Amino acid sequence: MLDAIIKFSLRYRMLVVVVSLFVLVYGSYLATQMSIDVFPDLDRPRVVIITEAPGLATEEVETLVTQPIEIALMGANGVQAVRSQSTAGLNVIYIEFDWSTEIRAARQTVQERLSTLEGILPDGIRPQMTPPSSIMGQIIVAGIYRQRGPGGGRLVQVGNTEMMAEMVRAGKKNMQFAIWNPGDRHDFASWKKVSTQEIQWEQDPSTDARLQKSTVGTAAIRIDGKTYDAYFYSDAKQQLELRTVADWIIRPRLLKVTGVAEVFMLGGDRKQYQILIDPTALLEYDVTVQDVEQALRSSNINTSGGFAVTGETERPIRILGRLGPESRVVIEDLKKVPVGNHPKRAVLLEQVARVIEGPQIKRGDGSVDGHPGIVFTTVKQPHVDTRELSDAIAAAFDEVEASLPADIVVNSELFRLRNFIDRGIFNVAEALAIGAVLVIIVLFLFLLNFRTTFITLTAIPLSLVLTTLTFRVIGWLSGSELSINVMTLGGIAVAMGELVDDAIVDVENIFRRLKQNNRLPLEKQKSPLLITFEASKEIRTSIVFGTAVVILSFMPLFALSGVEGRLFSPLGFAYIVSILSSFVVSMTVTPVLSYYLLPNSRATHHEGDGFLLHGLKAIVTHMIRLSMAMPRTLFVLTWLAVALAAWQMSMLGRNFLPPFDEGSIQVNVTLPPGSSLDASNEVSGAIDLVFQSMQKNADNPTGEILHFVRRTGRAEMDEHASPVNFGEYILSMNPESPTEREQILATLREKISDEAPGVDIEVEQPLAHLISHMISGVYAQIAIKIHGDDLDTLQRVAEQVKATIQDVPGITPPIVEPIQETPELHIALRADDLALHGVTRQYVADVLQTALQGEVVSQVLEGQRRFDLLVRLEEEYRTDYANLDRLRIDLPDREGQPDRGQIELREVADVGVGTGPNSINRENARRRIVIRCNTEGRDLAGAVNDIKNRIGNQVEMPVGYFIEYGGQFESQQRATRMIVVLAGVSVIGMFVVLLILFPSIRIVLQILNALPTAFIGGVMALVITQQSLTVASLVGFISLGGIAVRNGILLVTHYFHLMKEEGEDFTEEMVLRGSLERLAPVLMTALTAGIGLIPLVLGGQEPGREILYPVATVILGGLATSTFCEFLIHPGFFWKFSGKDAARLATLETEDDEFGMK
Repeated sequence: MLDAIIKFSLRYRMLVVVVSLFVLVYGSYLATQMSIDVFPDLDRPRVVIITEAPGLATEEVETLVTQPIEIALMGANGVQAVRSQSTAGLNVIYIEFDWSTEIRAARQTVQERLSTLEGILPDGIRPQMTPPSSIMGQIIVAGIYRQRGPGGGRLVQVGNTEMMAEMVRAGKKNMQFAIWNPGDRHDFASWKKVSTQEIQWEQDPSTDARLQKSTVGTAAIRIDGKTYDAYFYSDAKQQLELRTVADWIIRPRLLKVTGVAEVFMLGGDRKQYQILIDPTALLEYDVTVQDVEQALRSSNINTSGGFAVTGETERPIRILGRLGPESRVVIEDLKKVPVGNHPKRAVLLEQVARVIEGPQIKRGDGSVDGHPGIVFTTVKQPHVDTRELSDAIAAAFDEVEASLPADIVVNSELFRLRNFIDRGIFNVAEALAIGAVLVIIVLFLFLLNFRTTFITLTAIPLSLVLTTLTFRVIGWLSGSELSINVMTLGGIAVAMGELVDDAIVDVENIFRRLKQNNRLPLEKQKSPLLITFEASKEIRTSIVFGTAVVILSFMPLFALSGVEGRLFSPLGFAYIVSILSSFVVSMTVTPVLSYYLLPNSRATHHEGDGFLLHGLKAIVTHMIRLSMAMPRTLFVLTWLAVALAAWQMSMLGRNFLPPFDEGSIQVNVTLPPGSSLDASNEVSGAIDLVFQSMQKNADNPTGEILHFVRRTGRAEMDEHASPVNFGEYILSMNPESPTEREQILATLREKISDEAPGVDIEVEQPLAHLISHMISGVYAQIAIKIHGDDLDTLQRVAEQVKATIQDVPGITPPIVEPIQETPELHIALRADDLALHGVTRQYVADVLQTALQGEVVSQVLEGQRRFDLLVRLEEEYRTDYANLDRLRIDLPDREGQPDRGQIELREVADVGVGTGPNSINRENARRRIVIRCNTEGRDLAGAVNDIKNRIGNQVEMPVGYFIEYGGQFESQQRATRMIVVLAGVSVIGMFVVLLILFPSIRIVLQILNALPTAFIGGVMALVITQQSLTVASLVGFISLGGIAVRNGILLVTHYFHLMKEEGEDFTEEMVLRGSLERLAPVLMTALTAGIGLIPLVLGGQEPGREILYPVATVILGGLATSTFCEFLIHPGFFWKFSGKDAARLATLETEDDEFGMK
């Protein structure tokens, strides 16, 4: 069939040329339309459930909410792990499915299981699934904050104009004002000062200037005969307004962008209308908290009066009783709400409570470059093009910023995943381009002929566009578009030199046969078309089987599971598709171009080799004769070298993946459990100063940090349920900084530890952080999980483990999950006294919840914006825990006893100090605590082995408790075992394929001897470059096998050809001739395959190339030794060991031939 394809191509040669040109143009266009990402799709099918459980303590959430949901989900189809975190009033559950599960099927499974919980969960508690998002989906972290003016003063908007008023304090009482017409808000040089006729300042009488950090009041500004008001609000009020802008302007605009799954916000203060009750006034006016609640609910409604029909028209009748829309009017109207009756007049709300605009109690905060602000974390949907979506989101931020006052700055460059993608793709593409140029140079040096070089090189662009077309076709068939990423480009980079291999062998053979044909007498010369066909046909078998062996060696990549499978399968797929594409090109385009360009070439009429090939043949001749003179000695030395390489390999360190530079650093800050949000903010202020001292600015142009952003605690509906004592910084690093990355990390650790003693610090990278969490549910490379039932015991054992491994060399300081008993205030209701006074637990709990935590009784509308109306005690009474037991509770009415009076809380409850867990983490329905750490200057496997030995020898586990080691180490071990097994299967597959081509075990074993010789070079390359053994380097070894064996096939098939087709006898001269005639194609294929990888090896530390660096290193080193041994060992091995079998098979002519028996 292959001969028929070659014949068809030569017969319809012009059609082949036209189709090739069309494919080249169309494929190039499609390549520009493909999505680009840094890594392949690493999204494990995962569903996250968030359950709000107001009023429930941590242990109650675990028992009443977490356990029932876990039991319902365990054992569901495809579920592999169920992890949960329970905190006061909140539960987050992560359900991880098998990698082959469709996300829609996973969500449907979870929804079906949740439906079985009807009636089991407490009333009013409804689990919610978060929107489907990508684990690598945090593509942009942006922030907004209020900036100072050109003079360093506070900025506010002048009326409804674009002008800005700046107030600069000159001493305690003196104030100076400047009015600006802003240009670019990011460049004060473009701002123009506006002249004013008069400025009158009026202090806000409702504020105490001694208590305010900033001056509050109104400036009446007269410009060109018109008067404008500029309101200078308090800092707290400005934070409320900033959060309102974020909630109702920026976030909806971002969610409108197609491809955005969710936008989380941290920072600022969410505005509420707060009714802060004075309990003394309640007692004085004989009003209860319940009275206030009911009055407010009844004072914020709109109703309908039907329709007013007049003749042939009708008008709807509306009763307008809802508060709003202006905030000042809302507050005044609330103050006048009647909350109780008095013999002479109604008791108004302002008499028993203070009505204010205040901040909602928050469980998280954020800052931007050290400024108080609001942090936006934008999460993309799965399978969305990150670069296109990043551009759309950035455009949305720019659009929003242009509509805001000039004192509000939007910084959308705090963290952009696109920057890492662009750098990584550029670096790999650059390596591809340099590799291609090197391949061209090598080809020309060998061929010394522009025509043969041109024909050979056409295989590269045509193979690449065919690969692109294949990607698109598979994307159309599968419904999920394949992207261009570091791994697919890596597969093409590995294949770059080999793309021309088939064309090299074909062109070299056609060129040589045309030369031989031209040397014949004119009457014996054959048609160039026939020579082209026969020469292509002659080497087709070796090309087919060589390609089959290479493809077979890459097949194990598709059996890898987990993250490593998702990473390296695209590399193998891109490699195989490009190699098959080059095979197709060598059967169609190469013979056609050879026919058009070579017969009339002057080079085909000249005898002799080029200077490079002539010199190499002289050197190699001595190697071949030495090989045949002492084959056994060389064979023994080879296997001694293999044994040495195996020993060296066993001494190498082991890691999961090579470290890669994302261009960003993540710093995790953990305060002791029980620390408040205010404490976290205070510590963060000190850490901000460290980062600001390293930030790039006009005074420090080589600063290591461009921007930094802080996220502390948890955002609303965020699946990362971080407590308020945990915060994380993301630092965007300056690529132009001369300081080495490792030095920056060491400096950061040292400075932060000095500024924040007693605080746990972890330094890592955002993507690595997320990948670690996806692998094991823990944000670290090494996770020591202790499973058990009692939290105190878990904590005690965890601290013992931490102390045991504290001084293990090569690891960062271990950190125990901040899970422990923390102080609580307990209000214990007494059953007997409740019965005496005739009140239920629910009744008392509701009163206390409203008084202490607050109760949202309604919502106030300001246009289309909604704000909660909250009732709770005045702050000084709410936090007066010493006198909390004197809180008065109105007794409920009874029949015949309409007014039973009031009691104090201490009459029905005991108020005291207690303890309770701040959080409970579970995995697969069992409590667990984690000690986590990362490696630093040491391999992962060695560190984990040391940790295991120490814990095994020094830590005694209680009965019913056990330790599990997770994190990247677990994946590294699993991947290593899988690759070793699959490599063995691959070698067996090669053996079977080669046995079909050469039905002799001796010949097949000789060809497979290329594997150990390549192994020697691969290990040597790792040792020389001081790399550890990673999954990437193991992938390099299994990829190397097929490439090394391919050259052996070329050599042996030519020996067969000489003996069978040209009648050569099995002699040393035949072996020498066959080896020298195949020197050019073997060296060219090996050199082009290896030299194309040199840019990846030399620039292996560049972002994007790190994960391909070990692959390229192993292949390059292995190719060097296997090609060298191809002429130093294999000719002698063929002469002494397998040549007689080859001679017998070549000369055997029987009737069984056509049945493949010879």
